Amino acid sequence: MTKGIILFPKSTQSAKSNAFGWWLSEAYAAGMFVKIDFFEDFNPESFDKPDFVVMRGYNRDISLTFESTGTPVINTWTAMASSRDKLLAYECLIRAGIPTPESISSTQCTTFNDATSLFGPKFVVKQTDGSQGVNVFLVDSEDTFREALAKCGGTALLQRYVATSHGRDIRVWTIGEKAVAAVLRQSDTKFVSNYSQGGKASLFPMNADVASTAVKAARALGLDFAGVDILFDGNGYTVCEVNGNAGFRTLSAVSDINIIKHLYEYIHERTLRSRPA
Repeated sequence: MTKGIILFPKSTQSAKSNAFGWWLSEAYAAGMFVKIDFFEDFNPESFDKPDFVVMRGYNRDISLTFESTGTPVINTWTAMASSRDKLLAYECLIRAGIPTPESISSTQCTTFNDATSLFGPKFVVKQTDGSQGVNVFLVDSEDTFREALAKCGGTALLQRYVATSHGRDIRVWTIGEKAVAAVLRQSDTKFVSNYSQGGKASLFPMNADVASTAVKAARALGLDFAGVDILFDGNGYTVCEVNGNAGFRTLSAVSDINIIKHLYEYIHERTLRSRPA
C-alpha cells in the first residue's frame, strides 16, 4: 500500500474548514494510507520512509530532509519558496516567456513619482509574501502609496495595474501537466476578487488558452500542484500570481470537482514512476 504524509502548519487546526477528513477519506478511497501531521510536532524518525509527502505550508528543513532521500515531495522547497516570493515568481515567469504584469521591488522604485513614470497614474502594491488578497492595494497618490508600503512592512512589490481585469480574475488549479479546474472570481466593491476578501465565484468554463497559460506558469516555478491567478488583459490573459500552497475552498463552494482525488491520482502515477524497476 502506498504510504504518505500530509504536513500542515499547526495554525491550520483553528481554520473553519481544514479538510483533514477529506484528505484522509480520499486516501482511503484511493487505496493509500496517509498520516496528517504538523510541522511544529513532526519527527521524521517516527514514521517509516513514506512514498510521498504533501507540503501544505512552508518548512524548508522538513521538505529538504525528505527530498534528500529521493522521496517525492509536493511541492518541493525550491518551488514553494519561488512561489511565495512574488518578485522571484515574477522573474521565473519572465524567464519562461509567460505574460505577466510588469513588476519591480519598492527598494528599486522608492517614490510615488518614480512608480507612476513606470506604471502610469495607478499601480498595485503587494506584500511580497502575502496571500488571499491580504495587503494588496491599488494606489493613485503619494499618501496611498506610503500607507500601502507601511502596511506591507516597508518593502513591497509594485505591479502594473490591469484595468481590464478590475474586480475579476480566474483562479486555475493545476496538477502536473493538467489544468484541472477554474473559477471566475468577481467583486463589485474591490479591485481584488479573492473569495476570502468577499468576492463571488462561479465555475469558469476552461478554454485552451487559460489552461495552457496556467500549466506553463506552474511549471515555470516547478510546482506539481498550484493555484494560478490569471487576469483579463485586453483580448488575452496575463498571469497575476502563482500559489504553491493553493487552497480550494472556492472550488468546493461552486462545484463538486474533487481536487484532492485528482491530486492523489497524480501522486499515484508519480510514486509508481519513482519506484525502482
